Amino acid sequence: MGRSTVVTLLQRGATALVFAVLVAGCSSDEPSDQAAAPATTAATESAPPTADNVKLAVFERAFSECATYGVARLSGKYKVAVKTRGNVATAVARGWTKFFRAGEDAIPDGRAGCLQGFTRK
Repeated sequence: MGRSTVVTLLQRGATALVFAVLVAGCSSDEPSDQAAAPATTAATESAPPTADNVKLAVFERAFSECATYGVARLSGKYKVAVKTRGNVATAVARGWTKFFRAGEDAIPDGRAGCLQGFTRK
């Protein structure tokens, strides 16, 4: 046998040995030291949203929408007759306030978010 044949046989043997050790270690019948975590399919419960959290959500959604779309498109979506940034921002804020079932006090936050979003374009 040539030197390259011996090296090839040793490499294959070492690979087979490593594979056998891995298979034996993975298929052990012994119990694990750590208990397996139970599988859950239900969502975890969170605390009910606070007024501040809802106002923040209105701000964030209005900001994102106004940073993504222009005044013309948003004025059509929200049916704004006079197409100014201020009017569209108010309409977007009212839309997200209604979506989140927030109080009227969330409208100024949503309007501010929308106006900031317009500056990102």
